[in-house]
Order: sequence, then C-alpha cells, then structure tokens
Amino acid sequence: MTAQEPIQLTIRLLTLPEIRTLYKERMVHDFPADELKPLTMIERAVKRGEYRCYGGLEGGAIAAYAFFVTIREKGQTIWLFDYLAVDEARRDRGVGSAFLQALGRDVLPEAEMVLLEIDDPAFAEGSEREHRLRRAAFYARNGLVDTGVTANVFHVDFSILEVPVHGTHAQEACRAGYEAIYRRLLPPLLFRRNIYINHA
Repeated sequence: MTAQEPIQLTIRLLTLPEIRTLYKERMVHDFPADELKPLTMIERAVKRGEYRCYGGLEGGAIAAYAFFVTIREKGQTIWLFDYLAVDEARRDRGVGSAFLQALGRDVLPEAEMVLLEIDDPAFAEGSEREHRLRRAAFYARNGLVDTGVTANVFHVDFSILEVPVHGTHAQEACRAGYEAIYRRLLPPLLFRRNIYINHA
C-alpha cells in the first residue's frame, strides 16, 4: 500500500458570480434550509466589505469553501466562520484538514481574531453527542482552541473555538469579539432576544 499523496489546495477569494453558483449548486445541499442565509443577504454583506468567501481549489475545482463574517471593532479585525464545507465527492480524504491548514497559512493571518462556532456536545445525547464530539476532535486536531465561551444563538447552543493565528486570546477578549460580531449583524432588539453569551 502506497502512502497517499498530500492534498494541495490553492486558496482563492471567490467572486460574486462564483458565490452565486456555489450557493445554488452546493450550499442548498450542504446545509439545512433553516441555516442558510438568503443569497441576497450574503451579496450585500460582500459588497459592504463585511463578508469574505474563499474556495480551496484542487485541479481547478472548488474542493472546499469557507464563508466568513468580517468586522473591524476598536481597531481589531475579527472574523467568524459562517459556512465551512467540503465537496461531497472529496470527503473522507483529508480535504477538510488540508483546507483549514491552507486557510491558516494563506488567509487567516489577515485577522487579529478568528472564531468558529460548533454545536455544543453538552446539549446532546447518544449518537448526536458522539457526532458533536467527533467534530470537536476534528477541529482540535487541526489546531483550533476552545475559548471557554459558550452561546445560545437563536435557540442553538454553541461552543466557541479560536484559530490561534496570532496566538490565543483571553476568554473575555474572545467573548467580547464574538459579541461584537452579532451586535454588528443584528438590530438591538433582535440581539437582546436571541443572543445569550456565557462563559463555560
């Protein structure tokens, strides 16, 4: 048995036409309908400079993609993963790990803080809890760090991870950065009614 060739991905910022195609052909299958923002909302955020969409290309095709909310708060650039997925035909080959590593090398250092939400395993049982724990382990293997911050966002419980592109931040700094993103995204009343951020 020969060793598998390392996966080489080229990271590129996607254009609006590419984002539209990806949304209509892939994202509607990769994510539940209630988790997908309207395409028009994504387009407006991209035009405002508050959203970035990257593709990981293998052989000219998008093997994986990541969408980020990007804000500047008190002189600090904060990014939050909004969507992250691997092409269905390329799953279980290590593409997800290769993509995260390439993002961390080529793109994410542009931000001072990069955060990611995962479904909190503490709020699940049985096979769903096992699934969440495997997902958390995948991110830990790829260098992400648990910030100790938890949140309930529109009735979904999350643990907040950080990509330590410039080292890790203190828990309170991560909490403040995460809160700043949702305060920017939502009107004040919607924020107060739907966003609850706590320390673990």
